[in-house]
Amino acid sequence: MAPSIPKLDDTNYAEWRMFIKALLTRQGLWGVASGTVTCPQGSPNARTVVAWHKKNDEALAEIILNLHPDQLSHARGSDDAHTVWTNLQTVHQSRGFGTRLSRRRNFFSMVKRDEQSMTSWIAEVHRAAFLLEEIGAVVNDEDVILVLTKLPSTFDNIVVNLDSTPPQDLTVAYVIQRLINEESRQSSSLSVDGTLAGVARARTRTPLAHITCYRCSQKGHYQSDCPLPAPATATAGTPAAAAIAAPIALLSVGGPNEPEEEDAFAY
Repeated sequence: MAPSIPKLDDTNYAEWRMFIKALLTRQGLWGVASGTVTCPQGSPNARTVVAWHKKNDEALAEIILNLHPDQLSHARGSDDAHTVWTNLQTVHQSRGFGTRLSRRRNFFSMVKRDEQSMTSWIAEVHRAAFLLEEIGAVVNDEDVILVLTKLPSTFDNIVVNLDSTPPQDLTVAYVIQRLINEESRQSSSLSVDGTLAGVARARTRTPLAHITCYRCSQKGHYQSDCPLPAPATATAGTPAAAAIAAPIALLSVGGPNEPEEEDAFAY
């Protein structure tokens, strides 16, 4: 089964070209599509001529089957695979000065988003560089490193360290490794900080031994866990309500033998 390849549209020619070239190469058809293998001389029924036409038809079919419908107009009017391939290249691979200038401007204005993963950012920069090279623009390692290090402020320290790295060590591969390691370090640090914060919050809870139940006035449990049955609701101002409120009032007054530490009442 042939691999699934994104069909050619107005936005993906550079990647599409790589996919189709690889596919045609694996099938032994790239020479015909690229024009390096031309139709041999001889009668139409000659074995070599028939074999070439068979490859040409197969290459043409692969190209057309991997076009989006709105691109089919560029493949009409010819049954020669190389001609169709060249037409598509002419339409999509503009090498004009204005195109290069626009893409270089976009390349150098790229900035990593806060929520973007480092691997996604690296892939995005590499793709932009690749698209520039596909139209004949020169993109060197210094350009790629400059864009790779346009990062959020949380990476300021690593960028400063990279700026002080000896030039012979400052390669694209080295920068990528340092950036991925720094992202991993920051993620680990955030995880540890979150764990410590959770522990700190747990430590601030009042110990159960200091909890006083409002129902029975005993320590060591919450009112919701009290073994005594809930008292009947008393109307304010009645003797029953006064009887319920009396123990609470006494607890709030305290006495000479009460511990200095304040107890927490729990409902």
